[in-house]
Amino acid sequence: NDSYFWVVSQFSDMDNTTAYKTQTGVTFAQGITTIVVLMIIGAFVL
Repeated sequence: NDSYFWVVSQFSDMDNTTAYKTQTGVTFAQGITTIVVLMIIGAFVL
C-alpha cells in the first residue's frame, strides 16, 4: 500500500475505482514519456 496514493485519493474525494483508474493511466503515460525521452537522448548521445 502506497500512503501517497491514499492521501491523494482521499483529499481529492475520489472513490477507489476512479483513483485506481487514474493512477493506472497516469503511470502508463509516465512510462511511455520516459521511454520516448530516453530514446531521444540515446539517439543524440550514442
